[in-house]
Amino acid sequence: MEMESKARNLDQQIKLGSQKVLEGHTSYVSSVVVKDNLIISGGYWDKTIRIWDINSGVCLKVLKGHKNCVSSVFVKDNLIISCSHDATIRIWDINTGECKKVLEGHADYVISVFVKDNLIISGSCDEAIRIWDMTSWECLKVLEGHTNWVISVFVKDNIIISGSNDNTIRIWDINSGECLKVLEGHTNYVMSVFVKDNLIISGSADTTIRIWDMTSWECIRVLEGHTNWVVSVFVKDNLIISGSVNKTIRIWDINSWECIKVLEGHTCGISSVFVKDNLIISGSDDKTIRITPINLFPGEFSVFQSVMKSYDIIPYLAREIMNYFDCK
Repeated sequence: MEMESKARNLDQQIKLGSQKVLEGHTSYVSSVVVKDNLIISGGYWDKTIRIWDINSGVCLKVLKGHKNCVSSVFVKDNLIISCSHDATIRIWDINTGECKKVLEGHADYVISVFVKDNLIISGSCDEAIRIWDMTSWECLKVLEGHTNWVISVFVKDNIIISGSNDNTIRIWDINSGECLKVLEGHTNYVMSVFVKDNLIISGSADTTIRIWDMTSWECIRVLEGHTNWVVSVFVKDNLIISGSVNKTIRIWDINSWECIKVLEGHTCGISSVFVKDNLIISGSDDKTIRITPINLFPGEFSVFQSVMKSYDIIPYLAREIMNYFDCK
């Protein structure tokens, strides 16, 4: 009851600004990421990548080259890494829009990409994960073990976390390529994985989000609330942001594990969510990208917070408030 009360109070602290809607894609938006003041989006059936100014909402460039659906996009420095149902990964210059390299090797759709240091990790419908070197552009390793499509990949330190349509999450050593652990619990496809500190957050077609401890490898929490597939999860500070086919985005408090806000606006399912500063960027099957400003702490509270940190005013009360809001 105490946690539920805190979640309700925290919900009252969240203030949402007016949404900005970016239109241009002619099919559903499969993936969104942010680099500085740029939004990069992948279009599914339109086979394009678009670069947008996050402030004006203007589309600056349209990148064409993939011969089939664009599944996912990632940004590393001044490079855009995209993957496609044409079984390739393309490397683009973010400034010029030029395609600098095409990586071939997967035998089926490439669904997910992630970049760690000088390595690209890709997951595919061929049930394999490939590790590519960004200097030689060669495939260094092929990781096999999943028995269905690899939908999502994420890297934490020297660990690769992969989610699959075989309903499992696999943990791999990035250096040896060895599968260290198989996490079971989801009862349908694992659509998205994300790591925050020592926790894996996974979204699934079983409509739940699961929280896994990376020390014990146990599932420590199941978050329920979405009424359809959870296809994208993202963590910002102590908030989990999840996007679902049910057209909504949910914001969850990691401290209480409660859903503290439900965002609406998209007219079709959410395909991808990303958070940049105080903005939630979402891509949808409705062909649009929405930018939603979110202010967790109103200005008055921020000022009060600064005062509390600077002066020893009512120490107990100050400490309790700081702990309550997990301010840093």
